[in-house]
Amino acid sequence: MSKTEPRDKPVILRVGTYNLFEGGLANLADHNRPGDIGEPDLDDSRLRKQLGLLSRHNFDVVGLQEATWGVHSPELEKLIAAELGMRWSFVGRSNFYGCDLATFVRTGDNLTVEHVEHLTGAPFVHGLTNVTIRITGRRRPIHVLVGHSAPSSPGVRHLEAETITVHRHLDVIYLCDHNSAAIDDNPKTTGLDPYKTAKKLDTTPAQELDAAGFRDVGRVWKDPTPTVGHGTPNEDGDGDHLAYRCDQIRTTLPTACITGYGVELNGDKWSDHRLVWAEFTIGR
Repeated sequence: MSKTEPRDKPVILRVGTYNLFEGGLANLADHNRPGDIGEPDLDDSRLRKQLGLLSRHNFDVVGLQEATWGVHSPELEKLIAAELGMRWSFVGRSNFYGCDLATFVRTGDNLTVEHVEHLTGAPFVHGLTNVTIRITGRRRPIHVLVGHSAPSSPGVRHLEAETITVHRHLDVIYLCDHNSAAIDDNPKTTGLDPYKTAKKLDTTPAQELDAAGFRDVGRVWKDPTPTVGHGTPNEDGDGDHLAYRCDQIRTTLPTACITGYGVELNGDKWSDHRLVWAEFTIGR
């Protein structure tokens, strides 16, 4: 976002959502080399590659899932903010296995952060971050929600979606690893675990969000590219995986505001999820 745009000119806002897979760190068995930030027993080499991928998109807002950095969280938050050129950052704690949520915002003359709150109570398994951003000259703020839905429970995911809909009258951009399929997904399931597959392909949460006016940007853009299903960084062999649009960007902004969308295919070696991005052109 340019710092010198006229106050009446529409603003282009680029956002991304990315599940890092175990914080972008190497396997625990490989934590025997110092990382570039000098922390003992921390290999951040995979995270560095992910940051290179993120940097190329020049995002204004990024939501990260599985920021499983533990005691290293403050140092890695600063590292990522510096590498991405983000002046504002926040890490919200997860209730579940340390899978924290991290948000980074490129603040400047035209974009400021007004408020942040992080919900950790039921029904949210990993919590929900709500960052209120303000575009200079625009009357209504934009609420950026960053989430990571329940990993194995369609029922809890539905409750999470129902709770999210309380924001339906606000201007929202929702960045989330939904852990469940999009309405238009039609993946191959032959040979896959039927128990897990049935849970992941439950579209009740997606239907709930759709009904409340949270538009699925990938569906609006008619891009069916799966965001999971290509394996994990530490996996030997290809394996059998369910390929579907797990990671989604949703919005209550008018469809006309959506001016770009894509799924990054060049980081498959670094996470079991793909980076998803969207561009919004927002009037003031």
